[in-house]
Amino acid sequence: MSYEKAFCFLDMLSLKNKALCEKIKGDNINISCLEDKKLHAKFYKCEIASISFVLALLCKLQGDSQFKAFDEGYLSAESCLGEEEALELLAFLKQAKWLIIDANLEFHKDFENIKYFLNFLSKEFKLQIINSKEEKQDFTNAKFNGLKELDNYDGLVLFRVKTEENVLQCSQQFLQIAKCENHQIVELIGKNLNLKAKLCLDENLQGTIGFLDFENSGFDFVQIRVKEIK
Repeated sequence: MSYEKAFCFLDMLSLKNKALCEKIKGDNINISCLEDKKLHAKFYKCEIASISFVLALLCKLQGDSQFKAFDEGYLSAESCLGEEEALELLAFLKQAKWLIIDANLEFHKDFENIKYFLNFLSKEFKLQIINSKEEKQDFTNAKFNGLKELDNYDGLVLFRVKTEENVLQCSQQFLQIAKCENHQIVELIGKNLNLKAKLCLDENLQGTIGFLDFENSGFDFVQIRVKEIK
């Protein structure tokens, strides 16, 4: 089975589920903080973990009265998704067939509202929802609880994905902010996280998000401090 006309919220699907990535064909859109060049979809960039605000913006611009209290300027600024871009996304939704979301979103702190918005859009545009494990999703019973403020991901961030053991793939910018050298072994400190890893420059990466395979039963993005091992 292949998926065409898919409206996606997927983080590096080509590294997480290559089989599904290859099934997404044709004219598609993906919204993420990371561009997955192997995913066949037009990329729209947003801030890390800002999907709740992106979805709220789309619901507000769709014009339903239940979302009239939302401030579209604020939602756009905080998520870094322009209102014109949001209107382009709404235009695509009129022809879309699928809503495909990252399974890890269940660990997003505002997942209940995310489910509510996704359910609204799926009903509004007659879309089927699946996650990145190709499991059908039914969010009919989701309730809106008031938007939670976004977490601050300024600084260095780890993204959990399969890589070589204890190797942190990162950009030149990441190395500069960490004030470390390529191939240096460092200590990584974050929420429920303290481990050692080797920094490895990947010229294809940009920004302040590094890729590492680490044990984590929560959200795939973790803000970190990098400590030099002396």
